[in-house]
Amino acid sequence: MRQVVGKQTRDLDAAAFAQLRERYRSLVLDLGTGDGKHVLTVARAQPDALVVGLDAAPDAMRATAASAARKPARGGVPNALFVWASVEQLPAELAAVDDVHVLMPWGSLLRAVVAPDIAVLRGVRTACRTGATFLITLNLHAWRPPVPEVGALAEPTPDSVRDDLAPRMAEAGWVLEHVGYASAQAVAALGTSWTKRLGSSRDELAVLELRGTFV
Repeated sequence: MRQVVGKQTRDLDAAAFAQLRERYRSLVLDLGTGDGKHVLTVARAQPDALVVGLDAAPDAMRATAASAARKPARGGVPNALFVWASVEQLPAELAAVDDVHVLMPWGSLLRAVVAPDIAVLRGVRTACRTGATFLITLNLHAWRPPVPEVGALAEPTPDSVRDDLAPRMAEAGWVLEHVGYASAQAVAALGTSWTKRLGSSRDELAVLELRGTFV
């Protein structure tokens, strides 16, 4: 597994990761973490969880990874880990995950969620324990106008997610339990860079929130 630590990228073997994992009660996985700021928010709020931010583009998360690697007295976050990998090829070390976050996905990850790509969703499900939870937030401005990744797919609504997307997700072991429009407070609590961007937008806040469990 390739770990990002500031400007450096180093190998973290299975034994070393297992030793790190043993220190914490639960494992949270943030897919498509981007700059990784959500990882720090969760890690600080849940000091008994190991929070892993994963992204196929390592450069965006280097600054946050460097901040997390500092000594705790200097603001470091020892339970935050940043991994360079794609969601299509999750590291085998990431197993028995307790909670998965997919926040404001873009690019191929957005397509995998809304199309959906059953193979990708099954791969994520395999990395999770039964009963693990998931949170997905969709930035609906991706449909205003549509970005290439969503193509001709109609903008999702709570009804269309329940009627069309949820049954497909269930094929991959993702069981939807809640879908609705996220409030400004809920978006702000995520602690992502999207929080600031959406909050400063002149457009209406448009974020769809999906929650559920893995079976």
